[in-house]
Amino acid sequence: MDLTKLLYLIEGTAVYRRLLDELRHNASTRVVVLDAAKPYLLASLYQSLRLPMVVITAQPEKCRRLYEQLQVWSNSSKVQLLPEPDALPYERIASDTSTEQERVQALSALANITGETGAPLVVASAPALMQKTITYRDFTSTGHTIKVGMNIEPFELLRKWQAIGYRMENIVEMPGTISHRGGIIDIYPLTSDLPVRLDFFGNTIESIRTLDPASQRSLTSLPAIAIGPATERLTPLKDSILSFLPQACLLVLDEPQNIQQAMDELDAQANQLRSEKIERGDLPVDSPRPY
Repeated sequence: MDLTKLLYLIEGTAVYRRLLDELRHNASTRVVVLDAAKPYLLASLYQSLRLPMVVITAQPEKCRRLYEQLQVWSNSSKVQLLPEPDALPYERIASDTSTEQERVQALSALANITGETGAPLVVASAPALMQKTITYRDFTSTGHTIKVGMNIEPFELLRKWQAIGYRMENIVEMPGTISHRGGIIDIYPLTSDLPVRLDFFGNTIESIRTLDPASQRSLTSLPAIAIGPATERLTPLKDSILSFLPQACLLVLDEPQNIQQAMDELDAQANQLRSEKIERGDLPVDSPRPY
C-alpha cells in the first residue's frame, strides 16, 4: 500500500503552510502534535521541504517504531536508522555486525558517499546521538568510485578495501564482505542493495555487474560503483553525528525534555560504570569518554 498519496491532504491546510514558512525562514520552531500523527507530519515535511532530515527520539524502542512507520509513509529507500550501541559506555560487549552496518549506512547517507540525488531521512535515539563516531573528514576521505576500464592491481584493491573494514570471505552474501578468485573480485558495499562483481583482464576492470547473493549469478552491467567504508572505526571515535549534517538540513527533536532526560540517565549509568572500573584498575583515570 502506497500511503504517500495521502500526504497531499495536509498541504492545503493553513496551519501546515504556516509551519513550512516558519521552517524556511526561521532558525527553529516548536510544534505540538499527537503521537499518532507524528509519522504523517514528518513524512509530509520530508516530501515538502526536500531537505536532509534527522529525527531524534528519546528511547530506542520509539526510534525503531518511528523508523518503521516512516518507511511506510515516505515509501523511500532514503529512510535510514542510526542504531545505538549494543552496550552501555565502558561495557566490554562486542557490537553486533548489523548494528555497525546500519550506523555506517546512515552516516554514508548523510555524507552522500554514493553521490545519489535525493535527501536522506535518518532516525536516531538519544543514545545513538550521544555515541562518538569517526570524523566527517576521515569517513568521507575513504569513499571512492570504481569504473569500467580502470587500471588497478587486484590485490592492491583488495588491500584497500580490507583497510576500510571489508572482510574477506569465500563468497559475498552479506554487506561488508569481499571475495577473490582468479580474475574476479566480488564486493558487497554497505551502500548498495546488491553485491557487485568486477571482471579483470590483467590489471584492467573489463566489466562491473550486480550479483545475486543467493545464486551468485551476474545480473545488470554497471559503468561504475561507489564504494564507502564498511566500519566507522577506521580512526579513534571523537566526533558527533551532528558533524555529518549538511548546512541545509532539518533537525527534529521529538519531545526535547524526554531526550534530555534519557541523556542524563545514560550519563549517570556510564559514570557509575566508569567509577567502578577505575576503582578496580580496569580503566585508566584519564581514559576518554566514548560519548
